[in-house]
Amino acid sequence: MVAPSIDNDYLNIISTIANSPVRDKGYTRTYYSYPAKFLSQLPKELIKNFTKEGGLVFDPFCGGGTTGLESMLLNRRFIGYDINPFAIHVSKVKCTYINPNDLMHTLVNIENDFKHHFMIETSLFNSDEQYCLQSEIIYQIDKIFTLVATLEDDFKDFFNLALIHLIKIVGRRDFKLPPKNSDKYIFKLFYQKSSKMIHGMKELPKIVSYHPEFHLKSNFNTHLSNSSVDCIITSPPYKGKDIEYQELQIQRRSIKRSKRTYVISRILGTVPLSKKDLTWKGENGNLYWENSLKSIQECYRVLKPDRFSFFWTCFKSVAEKGQYLEQLKDSGFNLLKIIPVKLSHDRAASSRSTHHLRPTSMMQQDFLCITQK
Repeated sequence: MVAPSIDNDYLNIISTIANSPVRDKGYTRTYYSYPAKFLSQLPKELIKNFTKEGGLVFDPFCGGGTTGLESMLLNRRFIGYDINPFAIHVSKVKCTYINPNDLMHTLVNIENDFKHHFMIETSLFNSDEQYCLQSEIIYQIDKIFTLVATLEDDFKDFFNLALIHLIKIVGRRDFKLPPKNSDKYIFKLFYQKSSKMIHGMKELPKIVSYHPEFHLKSNFNTHLSNSSVDCIITSPPYKGKDIEYQELQIQRRSIKRSKRTYVISRILGTVPLSKKDLTWKGENGNLYWENSLKSIQECYRVLKPDRFSFFWTCFKSVAEKGQYLEQLKDSGFNLLKIIPVKLSHDRAASSRSTHHLRPTSMMQQDFLCITQK
């Protein structure tokens, strides 16, 4: 296969897509809005243009599985790495077909069981989190979690993702229970989210040529062979940004409290990662550059000659941006283009709620770095 090329006209096409405000829709793309993600139109276009069916796409920071899903839908092989268990959870749920009728039947059973009173041994929430949330909210969430925990693995993973989304919604600053039927309202939200996810599942192909591989590991030393990857599409960690990859916010304006919670890890039964691991924070920030270089060098090793990599990232200063570009060059990559990406209000790099219109120290512009081996 002759390696594809990039001219100025196509660079303009990529820039237009990267800056498009169009939201994701269709298939399982809207299951969960993973923090600091890029929208699906970009990897979809890049995969179509720079690989053929059966080609291998690699994402060393697979996050919410956006690139993995688009690769699967386009009949490409995909391998993704991430050290965050929640990222792997979201990715697998979005790319795993489950019979929608079976899912709906399970949801109806959960609804019927929810109507009964039963003993809840422990709560998902600690005392501080309970202080921020209303007891009725906590009770209903704990009941849902207890019922979902009895399901088989794929079904449990599916409905746990709906539950995590629910907690994200009820944790928003201005969320309030309605005055009527409050004892059923939280479950109603869970039912609505689950139903929408089931509808998306109907679009997912039952049988795929290549099912994506998601690995819960560091990408510094992958299992991939030298020069085996046709295209790399990824978004590395943002330096110096405390993005909530594994946390949720519980915000309550009425009591002037905001609490970060690791309830996602409790639901999944995993141990929360340290900020040092997730954001590469170290003394004087040196750990970021050490880890960044390791990752870039591994990308260079596994990519085929003449093929392209697309790194979506951002930095607080011109100097930091320059340092990252130097790492790309020092690793052997030919830097072809840097495309600035203006982020809309709800795409800024944070999982924090932005609807209250208060500054949250979020970056407003990203960069798509296009390189060739």
